[in-house]
Amino acid sequence: MKKKMYILDELLDGSIQGPDQQEIHSVSYDSREIEAGDAFVCIKGEHHDGHLFIRQAIEAGAQTIVGTDQGVLDLFAAKHPQLSFVYVRDSRSALAVLSSHVCGSPSESLHTIGVTGTNGKTTVASFTHSILNSLSFRTGSLGTAGIWDDREKTDFKQTVPTTPEAPDIHKVLEYFCEKNMQAAVIESTSIALEQKRLETIHFNVAIHTNLTPEHLEFHETMDAYKEAKMKLFQQAHQAVINADDLLMADDLIQTFKGPAITYGIRQPADLQASCIHTTRTGTTFEMDAFGTKYTVRAPVFGEYNVSNLLAAIAACHQVGFSIASILSVITDVRKPEGRFQMVDQDVPYQIILDYAHTPDALSHVLESVQHIPHRQLIVMITGIGLRDPKKRPLMAKVVEHVADQIIVSVDQPGHADRKEVVNDVCRGFNHPSSPHIYTRLHREEGIHLALDLAEAGDVVLLTGIGFGGYQIIGDEKVPYSELQVIDSYFENQPLIKNPV
Repeated sequence: MKKKMYILDELLDGSIQGPDQQEIHSVSYDSREIEAGDAFVCIKGEHHDGHLFIRQAIEAGAQTIVGTDQGVLDLFAAKHPQLSFVYVRDSRSALAVLSSHVCGSPSESLHTIGVTGTNGKTTVASFTHSILNSLSFRTGSLGTAGIWDDREKTDFKQTVPTTPEAPDIHKVLEYFCEKNMQAAVIESTSIALEQKRLETIHFNVAIHTNLTPEHLEFHETMDAYKEAKMKLFQQAHQAVINADDLLMADDLIQTFKGPAITYGIRQPADLQASCIHTTRTGTTFEMDAFGTKYTVRAPVFGEYNVSNLLAAIAACHQVGFSIASILSVITDVRKPEGRFQMVDQDVPYQIILDYAHTPDALSHVLESVQHIPHRQLIVMITGIGLRDPKKRPLMAKVVEHVADQIIVSVDQPGHADRKEVVNDVCRGFNHPSSPHIYTRLHREEGIHLALDLAEAGDVVLLTGIGFGGYQIIGDEKVPYSELQVIDSYFENQPLIKNPV
């Protein structure tokens, strides 16, 4: 365990009661994780106020308490004069600053690459991570696909599905430094940026994928949502910008002051793809990079993933690699789990998994899957209990005239009523009573029904938040494995229908 004495007024902009120096072993905003010698930062969240847990933190051994409620801090300071109490105006900023310092400011020793956007963050992060490692530039990554070093997925616990809280981010970056990593790719969500989890990181490269309506239950307006994402570029040296994104690209191009690379398919860009052809094995396209033309063959599927690949190529070029060297390893690019993932089962039809859980992402994956020869297309879509209800019917509108059979189910219900979530989705259909539309209240049931409907030559596309290792039901994270659900179906189906 690290033991280091910190002069608190050199770290935090606030007023101190008690000793102005303390040993700080670790930093946490969760009193249940406090150990002797830790700093406890009180965060006022949507559901809980950390100031209510100061007593538990002190009993667990916290020596430094940071918060924004002067009155509460005064009361505890009077009872515990040997402890340090720091009043600050912004506890989230203090959490990020303390976390970085206690971990040794690890981001300063790494080439940091932040990826933000409504869709594509995980795929771009995975592409960038795998390309850089193929170029022997040892790189780790943090995001929805988990926390990876340069070789494998680690066993770090993630506090939230995509961008961890500040203490966890810096512990991971510290681990990367200890492993002699050279770079880190960090998925940077709008909520994480708004909550200052990434505040102390000065990114070498910031990547923009796109902007479509999402997380409005948190941001409330599209303008606020965009402004949150723009914050990543205010703390970045270089940028990679999607010229095809009409909602955000122009703002970034006009306001970003550092070196920027644009990429696109429809709009003029520094890296531009054309002549895109997708087969069962991947995609071939022509790429114009700063005026030089290349033919690219990559194991990715669909136009949207060509765009994601362009973003990764641009990011690696910003790191310092030539386009030619990047393309020399492009066949090794790794797709994240659950992104247009072909499931290997000994059946006469194709099963594909995709994380698409927004209308925009669903439309992209449906466009791509139609290039795969098939008899009928069976698609499962979901409504998400924890997300904006207004988006649910849009999922139905996107899929109705594309799929031959449609199953509607539920993801991450939280405290929402499953039936209500399904009904919200079904309101988007022009013909909700069609015999080709089915509803199931549990994801597992929806998957099994989709497989029941499948026959030789079909494609079964299972979309939604089937990855991450759990479903949030009530307040509980219930373990969940998409592949186990599929395996269990076939374990109970000894005879496959309609063999070729």
